Amino acid sequence: MSVNADFDFEEIGESVNTTRHKLAGTVYVNGAPAERFVLALDRRTMSYFGATSSHPVTGEWSLINTPERPERSLMVIAMDNAGEFNAEVFDYVSQVATI
Repeated sequence: MSVNADFDFEEIGESVNTTRHKLAGTVYVNGAPAERFVLALDRRTMSYFGATSSHPVTGEWSLINTPERPERSLMVIAMDNAGEFNAEVFDYVSQVATI
């Protein structure tokens, strides 16, 4: 007996596995860790991806359990809330899988 199987796949949207991706970094101002508002955007559409504040002592920040995005598809902006410095922009940023 022979079985002939024919498959056709249709892409129905982006992956939404939100349990295994992380975006993280450290904010420095004049070489010292600093607390700043950190905003992540989809670089193609400029749509909101996530936001957080960096730790006031270590400067570390993270967005965990985020939806999977293609490599180098994010833009991260660290803003100076006091208005002393321009924002720092990091373009073509990728997430990492946490599992």
